[in-house]
Amino acid sequence: MLSAIKAESRKLLTVRSTYGIIIVSLLIVALFAGFGEGFHDTAAALRSPQLLMGESSSAIVFVGLILAFAGLLLTGNEYRYSTIMYTLSSTNRRNKILFAKFLVISIFAIITSIIVAFFSPLCTIVGVHLHGGTIGPQSFDYWSVIWRCVFCGWGYAMLAFILVAILRNQIGAIVTFLLVPLIGENIITAIWKSSGKYLPFTAVQSIAEPNGLGNHTTSVHAMTVVLVYVVVGLLASAVLFARRDAN
Repeated sequence: MLSAIKAESRKLLTVRSTYGIIIVSLLIVALFAGFGEGFHDTAAALRSPQLLMGESSSAIVFVGLILAFAGLLLTGNEYRYSTIMYTLSSTNRRNKILFAKFLVISIFAIITSIIVAFFSPLCTIVGVHLHGGTIGPQSFDYWSVIWRCVFCGWGYAMLAFILVAILRNQIGAIVTFLLVPLIGENIITAIWKSSGKYLPFTAVQSIAEPNGLGNHTTSVHAMTVVLVYVVVGLLASAVLFARRDAN
């Protein structure tokens, strides 16, 4: 099991796409939080006591989708380049590989989400000072920011991982991962407004959104919805991963 985890870690950390995704995500955060928000925010916005908390939440909701591609590509590349057969032949049980991928992707999502959670408000502070502005007194609940951002980033990563594990096609998983939250769920919510809170990506986003920071009931409901999708998706992935042909 340990050898499988080490192998998946090497796959994730030795490809340029992983670092490219991280760099692009940080650049986007710096652009929007530092220049777009911090440098150009109005005096009224800078006086908001939850300004920095909101920056953390907004950042992970957006770039969490981008960071999730690192985990998606970890499995998708193996199907794309037909190296999955070598991976499966290295262990006596296929689900060991699936669990190793799950663990490695989870750790990656947790670490990068924490980085984004603090990098975004830092960029805002720098942008404000470069513009000569002053931020009002802030109420920054570190624990709330960390667990919400981590859960949001982890939720995105798990949904991406489940999609590629079930579809076994990199392009199909990427297209689905982009279309479902950006178009599919918006259409469903527009038609059946009350159903939005039961959709996976909407639930993930509602955990980290600034307007839900103090709503404990909403957070518990959203977490439950996400965990149900993840657990069911992982079980389905495990069954299909163990029974289907390598390709």
